[in-house]
Amino acid sequence: MFDIFYISNVKDENFFKIKSIYITVKKVDTIEEAQEKSLTKFLWVIWNDVDVEFNFDFIPDEWSQNITHVFKNDNWYDGVWLLPKDIKLSKKEIENRFIVSRKEVDLVVSKPISFDIFTIETYNDYLYALENSKTEMFWGTCSSIDTENFNFNFYFPFYDRYNRTENHAFIHRVGDKDYYNGLFLFSKHKPVTKKEIDYRHLVSRKEWDIVASTPVKYDQFNIETYDDYLYALENSKTEMFWANTPNIDTSNFDFDMYFTHDNEYDRKINHAFIHRVDDKDYYNGLFLLSKHKILSKKEIEFRHLVSRKEWDIVASTPVNYAIMNVDNYDDYLHAFKNSTTELFYAVPMQVKDIVIPNLYFTHDDEYNRKENHTFKNICNGEEKDNGVFLCSKHKPISKRELEHRHIVHKKSWDIVVSRHRPYDVVFMSYDEALADKHYEELLKKAPYATRVHGVKGIHQAHIQAAKQSQSEMVWIVDADAILLDDFNFDLFVEKWDRETVHVWRSKNPINNLVYGYGGIKLFPRQLTVNMDTSKPDMTTSITDKFKAMQEVSNITAFNVDEFSTWKSAFRECCKLASKVIDRQKSQETEQRLDIWCTIGEDKEFGKYSIAGAKAGREYGYKNQDDVEALKKINDFDWLKVYWNEYKNFKEIRID
Repeated sequence: MFDIFYISNVKDENFFKIKSIYITVKKVDTIEEAQEKSLTKFLWVIWNDVDVEFNFDFIPDEWSQNITHVFKNDNWYDGVWLLPKDIKLSKKEIENRFIVSRKEVDLVVSKPISFDIFTIETYNDYLYALENSKTEMFWGTCSSIDTENFNFNFYFPFYDRYNRTENHAFIHRVGDKDYYNGLFLFSKHKPVTKKEIDYRHLVSRKEWDIVASTPVKYDQFNIETYDDYLYALENSKTEMFWANTPNIDTSNFDFDMYFTHDNEYDRKINHAFIHRVDDKDYYNGLFLLSKHKILSKKEIEFRHLVSRKEWDIVASTPVNYAIMNVDNYDDYLHAFKNSTTELFYAVPMQVKDIVIPNLYFTHDDEYNRKENHTFKNICNGEEKDNGVFLCSKHKPISKRELEHRHIVHKKSWDIVVSRHRPYDVVFMSYDEALADKHYEELLKKAPYATRVHGVKGIHQAHIQAAKQSQSEMVWIVDADAILLDDFNFDLFVEKWDRETVHVWRSKNPINNLVYGYGGIKLFPRQLTVNMDTSKPDMTTSITDKFKAMQEVSNITAFNVDEFSTWKSAFRECCKLASKVIDRQKSQETEQRLDIWCTIGEDKEFGKYSIAGAKAGREYGYKNQDDVEALKKINDFDWLKVYWNEYKNFKEIRID
């Protein structure tokens, strides 16, 4: 293998790259030094402006022992040579890297290193490139042109001293016009003046009929604050940038405005475009800002440019404020952070028939933009400000305000935009004779009602009902309930009352008692899912908060057959007698027990109701302190067995 030399008289990073691959390569300043240090008959020469891809195993044939072999450097022969050690080359041959007497080997062993690329906006940028470019020529681009489709592998062979010592200009095409003020290829041998750089006009240049650049798209920034503006001013890669805002809609604007470098006036001023709201035009929407014309804090905050060029172009229209689902404070925080508009509608799941208001506040309407807004929501037959909110990112609301649906400081609009969405209604049945009929009647009043059927155990049935509900509270309708015409499911429960069990009054068809037994119930959904199943009375096992509603909701038609009538009376009177119902009043309880056990024999299945009441009272007194025994009254299979035993072995006749 022949010696390998790298020719360069400066500190050269490319040498270390090559040496990491070809470890025997040596760096020398000149060809003569390489020949002097070589110990082999031939020596390889690598010039310092090429990338090599070769294994250096070429051997000259016996007829070429006294001639220089030159190998292809892409399409030229000025990169890698194989020299006889004793050959004499002229100074001109070396300076031009062009050997007169040579043998060309049609083998590509290297590629020219591409000319360095610099962004040159100012004369100082140019001087920096002139001093720091590692290549003899360097590209001068700028932030106002787009060179994405240009191939920077453009190259002049080393012997082409004319082009290597000349400055070059390429076409910058804007629309159907061509300019030569875009991309330049500068030579280190021909410095240019400050004026040439400032005006982007090279006096002495070679023009190429090659489109190297097109208009750049100016950077876009959302600018709402002066800090946003300063960030854009520092970070924009283009000398002009668009100042957008989430308070305007620019979706129909194409952002293709462009000023060529010779248009110094437009490049160095700020521009304002029409923001059209209904039939009024403003100039406080979209701006095209120049890095050469700095704005004040006041101009940004009031979105009013004192010195500006106004364009008769509609660039923006009102934005539609974002609509976000907000059911809890975490939802609100997510909306506050992620809304793309500075105001957003907070819509809870608990409202329906929503009509989003067509509201929009221009930037000069600072009061409304920085205020929270409420709208009327039909709730419990009244108009309340607890439904849809229009929230401002400039005025955060507290967790308490959201959870209680009560914003302290707000602008209240006298516009009805929603209705309270009823809580889910669940119909519960097991084996009641008229369950299907009663469910059909319920659907006429509450078409969205669902059903739980055949779940064993009172507690388990209610847990299942709560699990299949999606609302915060859930209505429970028993299978034997006949709803009164004037009862409806439109109650909205305030935040402070949503851990309370609400029980409506029901009329007993046998003894005419009117109280919570058999009434419609409204339960907190999650507390119902997590209820204490060890307590005999299901209603009071959910929470210690209880509210007896005075309205009569239904007739509890439990007297449909002998067993159903007996069973219902037995269970209720057992609970009354054993005092398992929290907060029951002794005198009131005894009065109700007395009525259950004595009144209504003449009504349909009345005798079975009285018998069940007496049996339940007896069982309750007897097992008052036996929780396990009392829990059995919620097991309908056990009740069936007990009923049969009661009839057959207790010597109680029901004629």
